[in-house]
Amino acid sequence: METIPPPMNTQPASANDGNRILAGLIDAIVASAFILIPFVGWIAYLAYWLTRDGLPFLDGQSVGKKAMGLRAVTENGEPLTNRWDVVLLRNVSMVIPVLPLVELIVLFTNDKRQRLGDQWAKTKVISVR
Repeated sequence: METIPPPMNTQPASANDGNRILAGLIDAIVASAFILIPFVGWIAYLAYWLTRDGLPFLDGQSVGKKAMGLRAVTENGEPLTNRWDVVLLRNVSMVIPVLPLVELIVLFTNDKRQRLGDQWAKTKVISVR
């Protein structure tokens, strides 16, 4: 019996808002744990928060996204692993005070379900489960 391969032009499912928020909370907890490290804690906190979606040892997924089965990708569907320019542009808004709240509002009101960082970096978050 012959099996038919799935169509190649199918788009991965967009991540739902609840999973994205939960992944963000997990990442906030992970990043906050770095602050407990004497002397370099704040540097480690910022480094993780800014680069979390491009870290090669996490396969281009933050800890929260990996736990929730999500991945940030370019609009073409390419992973962000080692794409530091895109990753930094995407995440810089999350370390500026008050902007994370603005990002949440934009996420809920945007038709494409993209926050400002996604729009600036031309990325999207997809479900990989």
